[in-house]
Amino acid sequence: MKNTEVERKYAAPDPDGLRDQLKSLGAELIGTSRQTDRYFNHPSRDFLADDVVSEWLRLRHDDPGTGDPADVTHSFNFKQWLPLGDPNASHADEFETVIGDPDPITEALHRLGFADMVTVDKARERWQLADVEICVDAVEDLGSFVEFEYIGSGHLDDAHEKIADLIDAVGEQLLGARDRRGYPYLLLGREA
Repeated sequence: MKNTEVERKYAAPDPDGLRDQLKSLGAELIGTSRQTDRYFNHPSRDFLADDVVSEWLRLRHDDPGTGDPADVTHSFNFKQWLPLGDPNASHADEFETVIGDPDPITEALHRLGFADMVTVDKARERWQLADVEICVDAVEDLGSFVEFEYIGSGHLDDAHEKIADLIDAVGEQLLGARDRRGYPYLLLGREA
């Protein structure tokens, strides 16, 4: 499913219990990192103009904490949730690429009129179980969340089914409210 993302995100009121449950289900911890995501707003198509935010443009700094600068990566990402404007969007078209130095891209965005919107700082644990990646995030100023993202090659229906099955196996008692808006939206204090 190249350039298509299917995910569900929830508050994680008990991240330690969640980790224990993931281990008991056979999930494997595949990595940890500190991610700093810098979001930008379009100069002529305000991403925040509508009640439902359907588009994000992001630069990410991803540091796995090894102490080796060569292990730090940067990426450029545009995500468009579909159907546009739908508060219950089912998936996103996502275009992401690894970049070497984010500074020239940041400068180009500013010169094109893109404005800094918000920065999201989070510690991320990446787990995997079959075709689903599970990210346990500790987000500065927001708390803990868990994201279930399909990473297989099936169709949208397969993706939704695999995610739903894993969420059922994890159990509702370990999940808080579902978040359909994203960390930038929450940090900006937007209403649901």
